[in-house]
Amino acid sequence: MKERTFFRLAMWDNDYWPVLNDCKRAKLTGWQKQRPDRDEILSWDRSAYLSTGMKIDGDLAVIEADIRDKALINALIDALDRRYPELFVHGLVRHAGGVKQAWFMRTKEPFQKICTRKWTRGDPDNPKAEPQHVECFSSRTTRQFGVNGPHTREGNKIISSYRFVDDASPATIPRTALPVLPKAAFAAACNLFEELARDAGLSVIKRTGNGNGEGKRVVYDLTDDMVFESDHGTYRGLEELAEACVVAEHEGYQLRVASSFLGYGTNASKCIVGYSKGGRYVFIHDFETELTHKPANRAASTIAKFLEQLKRGSVNG
Repeated sequence: MKERTFFRLAMWDNDYWPVLNDCKRAKLTGWQKQRPDRDEILSWDRSAYLSTGMKIDGDLAVIEADIRDKALINALIDALDRRYPELFVHGLVRHAGGVKQAWFMRTKEPFQKICTRKWTRGDPDNPKAEPQHVECFSSRTTRQFGVNGPHTREGNKIISSYRFVDDASPATIPRTALPVLPKAAFAAACNLFEELARDAGLSVIKRTGNGNGEGKRVVYDLTDDMVFESDHGTYRGLEELAEACVVAEHEGYQLRVASSFLGYGTNASKCIVGYSKGGRYVFIHDFETELTHKPANRAASTIAKFLEQLKRGSVNG
């Protein structure tokens, strides 16, 4: 039996969900829903795929520090260690080449995704600018992360492999031994990185539109599966947000929400919510990025309307 099969069986015994991978990519159809049993894992011993992933399920969570600057990631580790020392004492610390790391633990309140903006050192408008950011994932989204075997390769040559600090990996540490952090810890990790990146002189790579060209200040990305957080409550989906916006108008205040619906940010006053009575849809303006977010399902109708005007000759060339 191959060494990678021993690893997969050991992590299965420790109550983790193994995934058959080719480097970062899961290779089996249905891996998102079909948890393998011991016999299936044993059958992977004959597979040519050398890597193993771990599904983030149940109470598992991960902080992925996609940071290339060694001083910056060390500063983030120090800042987090002061607030949540159990993270690095009892959590799993994974390396995958370079200085980037991923930290695995459990969480009291599973979530989808919490992340920072993308920062870079140098010109943020350079299309080749290398982004640095932090992303946090839990079981409310479907993700798996490589934990054993090759991380990257060129042909048959392995460039880098997954490894864990002090050999504390899913194959050696039971799931129940991982620290349990509150959801606030993941928001704190993102906020700390934003502060450190700014203080280190990095610049934000700003989103430039809806994919139809640069310079657009409106993006069509609001969907019904988003959750919106304000000082007045939490609203699930665009209908609840629209209702809250109308209520706020009747009560004499403007509804504001955090940019957490985009996956980052906890400041509940940064984005202002509006309601288009003519179009009967809710929209959000982010004062930091100066982008206005509208429902994704309105993008197609906007294009269709423009084409119709073009046919009628009402649009100047």
